Amino acid sequence: MNDPSDVFNMWFKNYTCSPFTHRSQPCELGNLVSYVIDVSSADDVRAGISFAREHNIRLVIKNTGHDYMGKSTGKGGLSLWTHHLNSIEHIPEYTSSHYRGPAMKLGAGVQAFEAAAAAHATGHRVLTGVCPTVGIAGGYSQGGGHSIMSGLYGLGADNVLEWEVVTVDGRHLVASPSQHADLYWALSGGGPGTFAIVLSMTTRVHPDGLVSGATLTFDDSAVGNDGFWDAVGAFHQLTPDFVDAGNSFFYLITNTALTVYAATMPGIDATGANALLQPFLEDLKARGISPNLQLHVSKNSREHFTTHIGPGDEGWIDYATFSGSRMIPRTVVTDAVSNAVLTQALRNISQAEGYGPIPCEALNLRRAPHPDNAVHPAWRDALLFCVQGGSWDPSGSPEEMARRHDFAVNVMQPMINAATPNGGIYLNEANYEVKDWQHELYGANYARLLEVKRKYDPEALLYAKTSVGSEAWVEAPDFRLCRAKTSLRHEGL
Repeated sequence: MNDPSDVFNMWFKNYTCSPFTHRSQPCELGNLVSYVIDVSSADDVRAGISFAREHNIRLVIKNTGHDYMGKSTGKGGLSLWTHHLNSIEHIPEYTSSHYRGPAMKLGAGVQAFEAAAAAHATGHRVLTGVCPTVGIAGGYSQGGGHSIMSGLYGLGADNVLEWEVVTVDGRHLVASPSQHADLYWALSGGGPGTFAIVLSMTTRVHPDGLVSGATLTFDDSAVGNDGFWDAVGAFHQLTPDFVDAGNSFFYLITNTALTVYAATMPGIDATGANALLQPFLEDLKARGISPNLQLHVSKNSREHFTTHIGPGDEGWIDYATFSGSRMIPRTVVTDAVSNAVLTQALRNISQAEGYGPIPCEALNLRRAPHPDNAVHPAWRDALLFCVQGGSWDPSGSPEEMARRHDFAVNVMQPMINAATPNGGIYLNEANYEVKDWQHELYGANYARLLEVKRKYDPEALLYAKTSVGSEAWVEAPDFRLCRAKTSLRHEGL
């Protein structure tokens, strides 16, 4: 996070060198940038754009490096490192034609735990994910940004009021629903690193208050594995009433246990929380399963997050190198036949070698108001969101890691896709080689997004894997970029 060129995902560092490489063997930089500008102003960004264009080198935007897709690195390139744009401004009364109320202006490098602390200091809550070190004005909000509070307030992108950016032609702009509205629309959910370089984001904040939370665990010890998975399917079918009231579940599924780490019930007291959870408890007990339930009532959202996710800038979420995901439509879960197919797919994924627990979230985004933006339409119809993540083994061979990667792309993702028709893949938690990525990651928005890309970056100077307009380039085996449909010996970056 605090390194100007290093990235979160080991896959994109490759095996060119490690601390254990013998000194007699060559040690290369690998798939990392060669140049970095520690951005502190719009002028720094302009200088970087000019340098990259003049010297015909790849241009990369990096914030914290929380990136599964290789978007924040590129061999031999120049990185615009926005991590130190970390100013925070509380706006008690933001006023525009589309919103009036409290807001925060966050520099592009502000991390989630910093934003949450600043919001807490003024009696507010702000949308963040479960990883507290993510830069929320970066890929988080630009890609959508789900949260344990999304059932009440929508996605991170839904809360953005305006973006401060530098475009590739050097203009310093503010994009909002009333000015440069097409750019605002694209940046709010259409993916990072491709439309413009974001310097700051202004987002809504919400009055803080009571949050009831709960942890809930059940396993297969009393009913066997088949009985456990029947209970998982039933658990999912009971979620609509819970999430339709603005609540959410964040939970992990293994082949033998389901653990809800955070049942989030904003504005609900202990009596109300027990009533909301009672249908789940009754169903489990009727199946002969004795669940472990612990209820916590927090004074505010920060206390709730600390209790259920982790303190401050720590958290506990592991990264998954070979990631994939699925927004699972409500109609899949509420239909008994399709829910059984989904349950079997999750069971198969939980048994896969080299794959960890399946993180899922249950939520209803239709309840929360949202502006017109480029968030994947499948989010609005989703009842569940799940990630299937394979782990990187530092002691594994390059061949074994390649096998795991191939399995993620060609077996795991197609399996969950087939079980969830009309769903979609979250562009921030996906695999860079996902099939049919324009449709899966962007849905019906892709054509309009491509128009915005061509308007603001007609030469496709900004490139990121699976980003809008990335078809203009082909990445060679040595990671150099070459114009599509041209010889690899010409026009390379």
